[in-house]
Amino acid sequence: MTAFRTHTDRFVKADAQVLGISVDSFAAAGEFEDKLGLEFPLVSDFPRNETGRAYGVFNEAAGVHNRVTVVIDKDRIVRDVYVEPRDFESHPVHALEALAAL
Repeated sequence: MTAFRTHTDRFVKADAQVLGISVDSFAAAGEFEDKLGLEFPLVSDFPRNETGRAYGVFNEAAGVHNRVTVVIDKDRIVRDVYVEPRDFESHPVHALEALAAL
């Protein structure tokens, strides 16, 4: 998530809202947001992980969301889905490219 923080200015310039979704409780997500110094909201999907399930990213076996970035336009249409479990730095770069293509 800190990779997105690094690109905050570019997301602001693209008029995009970054939002992180965590399987942790509201309190834990808030503490994590503060600890990392995130400049975007980190919301909780606890306890039923309904958002993760709706987007097909909740990993039942591990009890976590898979590392996925979803770009949704202002009309709430999913425009891009990026799955990359290891290279966290590529997520904001890919999202910015998807935004530029809109």
